[in-house]
Amino acid sequence: AAGGLAVLLVVAAFALLRDGDDPASSPPPTAGPQPTSAAAAAFATRAEAARGLTVNVPADWQRKTSGGVWVDFVDPADADRKVRILVENSSADPSKFLQSASSRLRQNAAGNCARPYNQVGLTQVEQSGQPAAELEYTCGSGASMRHGVWRAVVTGGKAYSFFLTTPDSRFAESRPVFDEMVRTFEVTAAG
Repeated sequence: AAGGLAVLLVVAAFALLRDGDDPASSPPPTAGPQPTSAAAAAFATRAEAARGLTVNVPADWQRKTSGGVWVDFVDPADADRKVRILVENSSADPSKFLQSASSRLRQNAAGNCARPYNQVGLTQVEQSGQPAAELEYTCGSGASMRHGVWRAVVTGGKAYSFFLTTPDSRFAESRPVFDEMVRTFEVTAAG
């Protein structure tokens, strides 16, 4: 019985080796994850360049300037959909910078993030070849829930960041606006 088992193992090993040499029996090689193409947005955009950065925003969204560290672009058809671009002094790494932002949102410090606050995720990413971080979150509940996504790069003592905030019910349709900002955002001067 032991001899029969040994013969069977030799035959099985030979068959496996033979199958491995036969290109017709081998599965085709598979590539790893492919980078997504940097396709242009499916909506009209305009380039914004100021304070050491460039980024595309929806062409018809209205610019609302703060006079401070941020500028908003608001959907003229729905004032509850907007993007914000910020340039602030910071020496924190991007994840720490967005952890601090998450804490301020949780505390509703500015009165713009109703409870309950939920951090959907905080991930390290790359933006224009630089280390970056991305925070996704929701504020409130039910029909009044808001959904946001925020990305930050810290370089030269400044945090360059941008976010999209929208009613949760419109987040999926609004996400391409943020994706276009990700595709086109670039720090042009660190200072």
